[in-house]
Amino acid sequence: MNIFKSEEELLKTIMHHDDLVQKCISGEVDFSEFCEQYNNFHSYYALDGHESDEEEQALLEKHENRIEPHRVIAYEILGQVCSDEDAERETYKQAGRFGSAEAIRRLKNVEFMA
Repeated sequence: MNIFKSEEELLKTIMHHDDLVQKCISGEVDFSEFCEQYNNFHSYYALDGHESDEEEQALLEKHENRIEPHRVIAYEILGQVCSDEDAERETYKQAGRFGSAEAIRRLKNVEFMA
């Protein structure tokens, strides 16, 4: 293990971040608060396994279906977000960038596995 002390800790951490997504899409927390609390989850915890030993890589692979939604959030949503002001600019639109309202709409479409 490198990042997580146990499978239980990994699953608990994933569930916590699943809950943060749900709180954002339900309006319980606003988008900026969500981003602050979510803290680039996929990258911060190196869920792609690049910092993990073989044991932890196997654990990440075992729970790939629970991790995949967070990869989508990291790269396909949060990686494309810009300020709401910039989201109105044509150059940002052409670059595929979008603001918080569109990010929340896309978060709602992410499929989570149990």
